Amino acid sequence: MRHDNRLPIIHRLIRRIHIRRLEAGEHALDESEAHHARDVLRLPDGAAIELFDDDGNRADGALLHHGAHGALIRVGKISAQSAPQFQLTIASAVPKGERADWMVEKLSELGVVAFIPLATARSVVHPQGQGKRQRWERIAAESAKQCRRAGVMRIEPLTDLAEALKSTETGWYLSTGEARPISQMLPGLAGSLSLLVGPEGGWTDQEIEAFEVKRLTAVALTSTILRVETAAIAAAAIVATMGIKN
Repeated sequence: MRHDNRLPIIHRLIRRIHIRRLEAGEHALDESEAHHARDVLRLPDGAAIELFDDDGNRADGALLHHGAHGALIRVGKISAQSAPQFQLTIASAVPKGERADWMVEKLSELGVVAFIPLATARSVVHPQGQGKRQRWERIAAESAKQCRRAGVMRIEPLTDLAEALKSTETGWYLSTGEARPISQMLPGLAGSLSLLVGPEGGWTDQEIEAFEVKRLTAVALTSTILRVETAAIAAAAIVATMGIKN
């Protein structure tokens, strides 16, 4: 009996490194990225890498060690990534603590284009300042590396619901009242969509009236009251199935 002593071929994914904007040439990585590439990932000098930026552009490149701890990236030919045919924006009230971080990470994995943290009448959490937004931007960028999506989910500043509605043309809002099952809304879905998720205390009558003025559609996920992050992620996952078909 013949035995095949050949070892199986292991296909290794090329490591991805994110920079905000791709430009040809050699560029220094900031201290944290250099540390991650050299000391955490242990990439050798000259290692092949894939580079991508916020807008979804990508390039093949190389990591070059620089000094004792620094690193440079050599950017090759830059390829523009075509925009997805369907784009989903999630505008949501903000859950407490680490639940918000987890929500941002999962929405990024699901291909959501932008996350808008909403200030609603019954919101409990109102993150102010740049610290929280910058943290979410880092989480979105790290998630993009791992899930290999094109580009990075955009994180908007905390936005009052009335202000968010001004720029909402086509949208749904999650509701537990008289609403259409979300499954009924999926056929024919195309272009772009804004999906609004309220706080666990629900929308006020005045907010629902504002939705009706904008001709937004009330959609339902379940007959139960969901946590904010559960509702946002579940809705995004359902809508993302249409992105595969498109």
